[in-house]
Amino acid sequence: MLRAKGRHAARVLTAGGEVELSRPYFWAGGEGGACPADAGLGIDGGDKFARVSPGAREVMCRLGVVQDFAGAAKDAGRIGNVPVGREKLRQVVEAEAAAVAAARNAGALPASWSAADAAVDEGSARTRVYEGTDGVMVPTVTQAEKDKRRQAHAVRRQQRSAAGVGNARPLAPARPGTDQRFKEVKVGAFYDQRKLLRHAFATGAGSKDYGPLLKAHALQVAFDRADETISLVDGARWIAQQVSAALVLLGALLLDFYHLSEHVYDAAKCCLGDTPAAAEWAAARLAEVKALGVAPVLAAIHALNKTVRAAAKRESLRLLRDYLTDRLDMLGYPAALARGWDIGSGPTEAECKTLTMRLKRPGARWDLGHAAAMMNLKAMYESGQADLYWPKARKAAA
Repeated sequence: MLRAKGRHAARVLTAGGEVELSRPYFWAGGEGGACPADAGLGIDGGDKFARVSPGAREVMCRLGVVQDFAGAAKDAGRIGNVPVGREKLRQVVEAEAAAVAAARNAGALPASWSAADAAVDEGSARTRVYEGTDGVMVPTVTQAEKDKRRQAHAVRRQQRSAAGVGNARPLAPARPGTDQRFKEVKVGAFYDQRKLLRHAFATGAGSKDYGPLLKAHALQVAFDRADETISLVDGARWIAQQVSAALVLLGALLLDFYHLSEHVYDAAKCCLGDTPAAAEWAAARLAEVKALGVAPVLAAIHALNKTVRAAAKRESLRLLRDYLTDRLDMLGYPAALARGWDIGSGPTEAECKTLTMRLKRPGARWDLGHAAAMMNLKAMYESGQADLYWPKARKAAA
């Protein structure tokens, strides 16, 4: 049984600066010692020499998620009254980002809205929720770069030892790098018709692991309880497969109209050149697919194919035809427009851009896991969950 052993002091970095905190200490043979008050204060996550309060962590995260860590550290001290160095801030922000991602993915952090809030129009009883999935490339540290850095670090440690300067801590365990300079992070987004509600998440996991995660976040916003559910995606096959498997009660799966437009215009330019005729042909096909469906578009492709002779031109038309026929079940634009549905995935594209702005600063390189975690930290703010995650921080800053 734990017994009171007086009080222990600790230096704590808070939103009001660094303070020395004294709290009761309890100890028992075979069990070790503990300060139970630390958990209630939210400072039990750090070591005894460098604890950080929730209020200070919030300041660091809010700054670190929008600018580089060096600039965030300067601003934390200047305007946030949190004296911290770049490396310490990086460690705190990346650790908090990982905790945020874990809490969101596990459903421990509730969504800020649900399908019941997603009215089609103000005052309407009918609800509609959209889902979008996309992949975005982020700059990562390759395994070759990590090996080079680690070797240089080992050499410096040897030089320090030869000079009689000891290394207080052993070299940290190596983390694996990536096989390519850029790696894909998958982004999922849920939103309402009026674009007032958003819930986004990100993962660096493979495509097969994306579906279960999508399902988990869909449950958080009660996606299947909306009167109308629509998924707007690009033409990637893995996306359609994972969305269909995860959202079994999905009302409609639509190909993003602007991805289709790109394919139509590319084929038109290949066959007719960068001319007004090409633009007119493409515009006519897009008008047809929205008003009449895909059948007249396929007929127009067949007719144009009879007038061209070059192999490259015929190949471009074949590719367009196959692109359409492989996605016939995703081209129901006339019915979608008649119901007032969106046919473009602009909100999802916007989320991809917003969640990666911090990652793509000049010279930035990331471990893939850290990149996905930072995107989830930003997504927490975008999804309106910050006030649910930081209650202790708000109290500490008050």
